[in-house]
Amino acid sequence: MPTLHTAIRAKMGSTPYYVTTMKVSDLVQIARPASEQEDWATSGLTERLQRELNDYRVRTEIAPYLANSPDRFFGAIILLLDAEEEPEFEPFSEVAKNLPKAYQSTMSKDSFGFLTIDSGERIILDGQHRFAALREVYIARTVEGEYAKDVGGDEVAVIIVPRISTQHTRKIFNKVNRYAKNTSRGDNILTSEDDGFAILTRRLADDGGPLAGKNHKGESLVNYKNNTIAERSTQLTTLSAIYETVRIVAEYYAMADELNEKKTHVRPADDILDQGYEHVEGWWTTVLDGMPKLKYGRDNTKLLPELRAKEADYGLLFKPATHIVLFQALSQILKADPNLLLKEAVERTYQLDWKITDPLWRDVLINSAHNILTKKENYNLAADLITYLIIGDKLPANHIEELRERVAKARGEDESTFQLPDPLAD
Repeated sequence: MPTLHTAIRAKMGSTPYYVTTMKVSDLVQIARPASEQEDWATSGLTERLQRELNDYRVRTEIAPYLANSPDRFFGAIILLLDAEEEPEFEPFSEVAKNLPKAYQSTMSKDSFGFLTIDSGERIILDGQHRFAALREVYIARTVEGEYAKDVGGDEVAVIIVPRISTQHTRKIFNKVNRYAKNTSRGDNILTSEDDGFAILTRRLADDGGPLAGKNHKGESLVNYKNNTIAERSTQLTTLSAIYETVRIVAEYYAMADELNEKKTHVRPADDILDQGYEHVEGWWTTVLDGMPKLKYGRDNTKLLPELRAKEADYGLLFKPATHIVLFQALSQILKADPNLLLKEAVERTYQLDWKITDPLWRDVLINSAHNILTKKENYNLAADLITYLIIGDKLPANHIEELRERVAKARGEDESTFQLPDPLAD
């Protein structure tokens, strides 16, 4: 299908390319993903994995984002023109002979002009999932949303690369995928304006929030860059851990769907955000007030390495993983005993032995080297153990028996003789 485009002609290394824009309605008609091509692609496992489409992600995340977001935006899509001949490019300076002098210098390299493509297949080298989502919304029309009908008129940036050889194409495909780096989880939490959990997380660590402020070195109290905290760190916790506590609190109040970007695809309403923040701020404030040593560490950051040490009486409370486990346990405790107030649950939980070396946590949340066990199953086991220790009398007997077997298995002990410690006395 012959097409005409205004374009910029450029070259990087030995690779010529053209930059243009296309309407979605045109792009989805003339192109197709590399995953639907077999001729040029290598049979190597790595590249096959790179070019296989994740249909579930397309249908449940990207396409709904397009259909529901008025602020939708994608980066450029790289399109391979698999044709025997080079496309025809006519510089604008040749078409418009009487350009004003002020414009002639900018056209001296003949970079701006008109690109005519008469033949060849258009194959998506980079942006396959974005392209598949555009096609899902515009052609398949399987995704509902307020803006679904507008997507066809959107314009997307397209980089067109002519096919030089199969080897050259493979190199481009491989390098584009290999060197593309996903944003970190911390970056996503810092920048998302649609993820309600992320917005509330930032508010907790912003001015006025219970986790706001800086340490004695001038660093943020919250580590934005990493998902873990070094032993000698003078930061209290991580942004990633706070995010998980926000999610747990939102689930407790049945607000998770209203704040979850994967469910809403757009920014939650301000009243929802305000209500959510009232809950999460209340929980964090209550935890800090009910656990004086944790609050002391927040206010005396220079001492955090000392407070976090394995020999310290409350060392485990200064691990981000523990913050997640603690909030999960508190949620479970309050659900199992609706008559118990959060303040009471926190104060009772504070009575546990939070020393990293305490046998209570061995092989549940702490390994033999006194490091955190980071698997989700360990987080769940630790939260369930805390729940039992605080309100064991409120739990069904079969739940306690199942917990006993899980802890015994985690520690490699005989399930027939292993006994859980007694719950705390009221």
